[in-house]
Amino acid sequence: MAVINTNLMALTGQNNRLKTINNIEAAMQRLSSGLRVNGAKDDAAGQAIANRMESNVRANHQTIKGLNNGISLMQTAEGGLDNINSLLHRANALAVQAASETLSDNDRAAINGEYLELRSEIDRIALSTEAFGKTPLAPVTPDPSPAKLGNTEHIAVKLDGVSQSFTSGIVPVAYIPAGATNVRIEMDSLSADDDMQLFTLDGRHLVGTPIIETDDSPTDHVWASRGISDVETANKFLTEENGFQPGASYDASSFADATGKYDVAMPPVDQEYAGMQITYSGDRDRAFNSDEENTSFNDGNLGAVDSAEWVEVITIDATTEPLMLLIVGQGAFYAKATWDEMPIELIEPAPSSTPTSQATKIVTGAAFGQAVSKLTIAPTPADYRSLGLEGVELDPVERAREALAHLHDAFSQIDTYRSHYGAMQNRFEGAVAGYEQSSIALQAAQSRIMDADYAEESARLLKVKILQEAGDSMLAQANQSSQSVLDLLSL
Repeated sequence: MAVINTNLMALTGQNNRLKTINNIEAAMQRLSSGLRVNGAKDDAAGQAIANRMESNVRANHQTIKGLNNGISLMQTAEGGLDNINSLLHRANALAVQAASETLSDNDRAAINGEYLELRSEIDRIALSTEAFGKTPLAPVTPDPSPAKLGNTEHIAVKLDGVSQSFTSGIVPVAYIPAGATNVRIEMDSLSADDDMQLFTLDGRHLVGTPIIETDDSPTDHVWASRGISDVETANKFLTEENGFQPGASYDASSFADATGKYDVAMPPVDQEYAGMQITYSGDRDRAFNSDEENTSFNDGNLGAVDSAEWVEVITIDATTEPLMLLIVGQGAFYAKATWDEMPIELIEPAPSSTPTSQATKIVTGAAFGQAVSKLTIAPTPADYRSLGLEGVELDPVERAREALAHLHDAFSQIDTYRSHYGAMQNRFEGAVAGYEQSSIALQAAQSRIMDADYAEESARLLKVKILQEAGDSMLAQANQSSQSVLDLLSL
């Protein structure tokens, strides 16, 4: 049928030409962008899969950066530990030298001076070793600690079940809070006759050795050596700074004297005060008699007896009020304590004025749809206090010999830290290698979904261009088909 208003051939040609133009645009977009999928319409499922892959590739890239930063942090810390290790070797050599009795007092004092300088340098390295704003060798951020009474620390902080070395004097060693049960305190005076003393916070002397002389019991040697022999001189250490109550005054009215008696197994003092049952072994130096050779009553010397008799013991069944423990003397002693229950009032530490170390968490995995995984680089405090060298010195010779054990412990601590860092570095390097390989595989898979095949797209573009030219030619001929109607009209 010949018509004029509707040219079906031209409409068909225009429709095919539009499809061809769309195909040309798609081919040119793929060739210009290099991507087969330029939008969800190109491949909805492929675009979603590739998007997740892209998220994982980028997460892997940042994870690798974080792991490498962690490796750098550990390498920096390990370098600082290596320097500290060298200083400890020198300190150990000095301790061995100072432990020899062939040195004069002046020589040993000079060696101790060098050791103290080495100890200060250990602190400087620990506080100044820094990477990414972290100071891994600095002291750890302190946890809440038991409250003090004045400057006197809680017994749980100062003493435990393992004997520790202390310097004696007339400053309280520790306080025992109310509510403690089955407390046992043991002190070894190392033959120098240091003596344990137990006080209430208002100055009441409960057990120990006497300050005020009586007809039957002279002032104990350790008190007299410190210039304390009456109420007035005793009140000098009963201060708020030491943890005693304001206005505390020395009171011996409840004091139980063990002069002439000493027995650790069967304590001669067994007294009750304010609901507390307290026992005391007595002081061996006040139990000498004229029949014992090479001994002298109350002279501050226990060298003539077996070392088992250098020990003093105090026990308390249950504290109904806080008590103050003093160990009075002029030398050094070992002490330890055990208990069943020990109330502790914790207080938050004040902000530190020096760098501190904290655990550092490194992200080791953040894949799409999975929980973030982390590894923790633990702090490795290597200042001299954290290494157990506080109070360790090389003068006199006895302390030099004690120092060797502390230095060996410090070596072990440094070796533990370095082993930890070595193992963590190997683990991190393995994780980095794994993520690099994973990223390569992900990008290859993503490429197969997203990237355009240039050979295929070039052939497709040539094909649709030919179709476009052919379509334009056919559309021109279709537009000429209505001319035949004029031939009919001319008849």
